[in-house]
Amino acid sequence: MDPHEDGLPAIVTLAAVGRSELKVQRSRFLAEAHPLGERDEVRVILGDMCRRYHDCRHVCHGWRAGHGDDLVEGRSDAGEPAGTAGEPILSALRGADVTDALVVVARYFGGVKLGTGGLGRAYREAAAAALDDAPRRRVPLGREHAFDSGYELIGPLEHLLDTFAGRIVDRTFAAEVAWTVWLPADRWRTFERELAALSEGRIKLRAPE
Repeated sequence: MDPHEDGLPAIVTLAAVGRSELKVQRSRFLAEAHPLGERDEVRVILGDMCRRYHDCRHVCHGWRAGHGDDLVEGRSDAGEPAGTAGEPILSALRGADVTDALVVVARYFGGVKLGTGGLGRAYREAAAAALDDAPRRRVPLGREHAFDSGYELIGPLEHLLDTFAGRIVDRTFAAEVAWTVWLPADRWRTFERELAALSEGRIKLRAPE
């Protein structure tokens, strides 16, 4: 999936949970790939996985959230040898080029040691398979803004929003029209300049309340 397919900057994340099961030398690797709405969901999803696989010695994970300079990553080997689980899972996430996503892999030991190289490959393969099973969705990057206008500018402002690929989030009609709009991250400053020109400097963007 191309994050720039419609010309707007966007991130690619998961639309639903993906799952996989991998067997290597009688060890079972059960993986789930989850979309993340908030970073705090990592703890909630991990807690649920640990309860469901309470008889499993290792429930390892990797996650990514944000984008660009705000990208944050996390991982855990959960008792496996250092670098053999969390980092390979995170590597699968990077390879899939998705963010706001968590992959958890529970491992049931089958009695045969896989070695550090074998463990790393198995965790990455299980994570990648779960990610392949999860559908994707694009999330355009942008932010909400608020402003007030007179009624005579409703039509021109609607046209201006369309021109900049913005959308109306909320609109309240009173003495003036109170707008809350969403604008793409790379276009709102130009929109702000056009808004000032349209209103002869009377309308300014502000943060929504």
